[in-house]
Amino acid sequence: MKGEDSFIQYSVVIPLLNEEDNLRPLHSRLTAVMANLRKPYEIVFVDDGSTDGSYSILKEFHQASSSTRCVRLMRNFGQQSATRAGFATTKGQVILTMDADLQNPPEEIPKLIAKLDEGYEVVFGIFAERKHSLFRRLGSDFTKHVLAKLLPVPVSNLSCFRALKREVVEQLALLPEKTRFLDGLMCWMGFRVGTVVVGHADRYAGKTKYGLFGLLSLWFDMLVSFTNLPLKIGTASGVVVGLVGLVLGLFYLIRYLMYGFAVPGFATIVILITVFAGIQLMVLGIIGEYLGRINSQVKNKPEYVVRDML
Repeated sequence: MKGEDSFIQYSVVIPLLNEEDNLRPLHSRLTAVMANLRKPYEIVFVDDGSTDGSYSILKEFHQASSSTRCVRLMRNFGQQSATRAGFATTKGQVILTMDADLQNPPEEIPKLIAKLDEGYEVVFGIFAERKHSLFRRLGSDFTKHVLAKLLPVPVSNLSCFRALKREVVEQLALLPEKTRFLDGLMCWMGFRVGTVVVGHADRYAGKTKYGLFGLLSLWFDMLVSFTNLPLKIGTASGVVVGLVGLVLGLFYLIRYLMYGFAVPGFATIVILITVFAGIQLMVLGIIGEYLGRINSQVKNKPEYVVRDML
């Protein structure tokens, strides 16, 4: 068995949640592309707690071909954790990741592999024309600009449509950090990172699993995991508000000494209390986020729990 595993060249990892309407066309197109590469391959689907018929379809794929594997998680642990679960079961020398909604066309996989062969260790597919909603596009632009400041590589266009060499996945497995932002970790480690322009299609069926809360959570994970910027923002906000309060106090004092005007009490007190309380709560919330991540790291709970594996 060990000898057979060494002959697997490509592993495709696909995390999914309730994608039963997309799986059959995805599997059909993907297997056609991988067969044309004429190298041994495997497809690893990670069912991240689906409640529809996704897992039944995945079992059909596995029964029809041993090159299709499936990892079923106990519940929904999130796309990043599901991707790690897929990494843990792969055996290929090149690992590719993609979404299950067919917005990442399987036919573009050869482009990722060709770019990887140029000497890169991580290759991200960047989209010439994104089919996301306006909100998702604005969020992606925001992420791109933030990453350009945070990461030690000249690459800010990241996506889950990517190709990695085996050593990248092995090094990721050694990191004890439980950050959910895998792209940032890949870039932070210092591997040679490249990009290639790929197509981006409309979602084949269903709705996106990334809502407003999910995207905001991912963006905040990105900031907290790679910088102390939120803490610095909290500190700067405290200093600015403190200066505003000092200037306001001096203004009222001078006004009273020079003109004898009474200081309007109620409105001033309410405004100051509201502003200062808001700043304090914001800073405490930011500190709490960092402490929460420290607590999670110390408890060392697994990122995911596997129910079944085919």
